[in-house]
Amino acid sequence: MKNILVPCDFSAPAQEAYKFAVSMARKSKGQIHVLYILDIIFLHGNPTLDHSYAFNINFLKEMEEDARKKFQAMWEKYTPLELPVKYTHTTGSLQQDVLQYINKNSIDLVVMGTHGTNGNTWGSNTQRIVRHAQIPVWAIRKNPAGAINNIVVPLIPDRTDKHFCDELKKLQAFFNATLIFLWVNTPRMFKGDTDSFRELQEFATTNQFTNYTLHVRSDYNAEDGIYRFARDMDADMLAIGTQGWKGFMHFFNGSVAEDIVNHIDLPVWTCVLP
Repeated sequence: MKNILVPCDFSAPAQEAYKFAVSMARKSKGQIHVLYILDIIFLHGNPTLDHSYAFNINFLKEMEEDARKKFQAMWEKYTPLELPVKYTHTTGSLQQDVLQYINKNSIDLVVMGTHGTNGNTWGSNTQRIVRHAQIPVWAIRKNPAGAINNIVVPLIPDRTDKHFCDELKKLQAFFNATLIFLWVNTPRMFKGDTDSFRELQEFATTNQFTNYTLHVRSDYNAEDGIYRFARDMDADMLAIGTQGWKGFMHFFNGSVAEDIVNHIDLPVWTCVLP
């Protein structure tokens, strides 16, 4: 986790994400990259702005200067002096620019703030980055106050791969945490408890996981099952795979990972599955 990218609009959730990235970078002795993107697509489609403003040089300069001042204030408030932070601003498309920045700068991890289900454009872009990024992505609404000791991992064992398992082990080792493997039975995807526990155990054993527990929960849908289980277990975070909209079959027969990031206050770590 040497290069941590924080796409940032300097909103409250984005600053929570920055604080979380700072804590991770200090522990890993890494570098933070803060990327501010003036999203032309958003400006052009914003009915509160005259379209000419979206391409007015003075207007863009004012927006960039305002962002620079907000970054400076955030940096001074939350950043230890010894921590390297690189600030970059671009004008373009948030999703495209984030993915390009990841590839050009050898980014290991993305940390993004999410506004939840309030219709905010930035929140929907967090979902898109979760969907398309080929590296782990954290979605943060609130910076966790305490240590991360218990990680709930909802999964379907036969829809994981070595990359996901390797990244999950790195995550576990970083926090020295317990993995709580969860199978959610739903009316659309149901197995008996015995079969569910057996497949979870085979998954954990085959992939040589240690320090874990196995759990099965039944609910009307996967999202509700995951949310209620995490609440009941007093979990510190979620780690979940997403198939990134490859084809028509999504993880848990739907975009569960993307829905979860906007419906739960816990930090959510996502990793693209094959």
